[in-house]
Amino acid sequence: MKIDLTKLITDNNIIYIDEDVIIDNEYFKNTDIKNIKDLHVNGHISPSGNDYEISLNIKCTLILICSISLNEVPYNIDININEIISIDNENIEENNKIINNSIDLIPIIWQNIILEVPLKVVDPNIHVKNIDGDGWRFITDEKDIKNNNEIAEKLKEFLGEQGKE
Repeated sequence: MKIDLTKLITDNNIIYIDEDVIIDNEYFKNTDIKNIKDLHVNGHISPSGNDYEISLNIKCTLILICSISLNEVPYNIDININEIISIDNENIEENNKIINNSIDLIPIIWQNIILEVPLKVVDPNIHVKNIDGDGWRFITDEKDIKNNNEIAEKLKEFLGEQGKE
């Protein structure tokens, strides 16, 4: 999604963006993202002194993998981006360079999508029955939670008595 910055002269110093975008599958390698659906970018680019101000809204559905069942889980994001891109190509990120008076917005969009990926997702439709291991178990009902609270209170009392001696 390369934007020609010379359009700023003809478009009254602002370039409006309202597009559906497709991210190449190469970007998904080494990430938890399986796919991206309905990626829509809306916003504008305008000059700001010697730099360019990019203001975008990104909406899409990330397809992530459930941490427990390995099922695909949709995860909706709606983020706003406000960045300044410098004409001076020194001391800025490689992806944010202006080359031949144009800028590629895909790396900027991708960087911000990656920041929104949660560490883990769990399928809301998963039915967990008995998950336990060596010294731990998955608590699923109020009875278990109350029982654990009672055990914790007894432990506090015991430790309190031990500290007094």
